[in-house]
Amino acid sequence: MQSDILARIRKAVREKRYQITDHALEEADNDNLTLDDIVDVLLHGVLDSAYTDDMRGSRYAVRGDIDENEVDVVCRFRQDGALVIVITVYVVD
Repeated sequence: MQSDILARIRKAVREKRYQITDHALEEADNDNLTLDDIVDVLLHGVLDSAYTDDMRGSRYAVRGDIDENEVDVVCRFRQDGALVIVITVYVVD
């Protein structure tokens, strides 16, 4: 199931069906991460966690390496499943 989720995320990103929240952009900027870094993690990272108990829908943390840092990109699918929404981004301490 996790590989199916990651495949869906990657397909949506490749098809440019994603949206990045203002919060995620602010957090990325705070950690000196770019939009390209976020996309790279989503396309090449691993599914680190799945949070399925959220009333708003399941959230997924995709982890990847940017330079010498581990970075998590937390996202969810829009309710209709057509769009990936990036909720937050951060360098893992």
